[in-house]
Amino acid sequence: MIAKVTNYLDSLGIDYQLLRHPAVVTTEESRKVVHVEDCMSCKSLYVKDKKSNNYFMIVLPSDKRANMRGLASYVGCAKFEFATEDKLWEDLQVHRGSVSPFAFLNEGSAYSAPLLIDVDVWNADKVKFHPCDNTATVVLSGSDLQKFLKSIGKKVVTVNS
Repeated sequence: MIAKVTNYLDSLGIDYQLLRHPAVVTTEESRKVVHVEDCMSCKSLYVKDKKSNNYFMIVLPSDKRANMRGLASYVGCAKFEFATEDKLWEDLQVHRGSVSPFAFLNEGSAYSAPLLIDVDVWNADKVKFHPCDNTATVVLSGSDLQKFLKSIGKKVVTVNS
């Protein structure tokens, strides 16, 4: 999976740094293991509209709490709930602790989950995410993250969380 992500970034001419490390599942664990100066640590959540079968990915700075009702309002939903582990695998072929925007490379054509991304992440100089594997981290510029999302045609909604 790591190679799929790095090969895709290479094909776009995106500069990145790949860091290998012991497996980390939570942002707290990541903070203890993966240190990158002047880089925004992010968390990615795969969620479902509580009243429909619509799914979304949310990306926030790791230190922000996800207000599921407030975030849902950006896309006309009442409240979000976390997707099941099975649905996470079915849609993005990742497990909890490995979710990131790079998982969109695994998305099928049946449904394309929109991305809700915090404005602080969107405007960050440098960000880091798992490359669909929690034993590695990819560090890249915020503008290169935007380039990646544009290349896959991802619908992006910026949010103030």
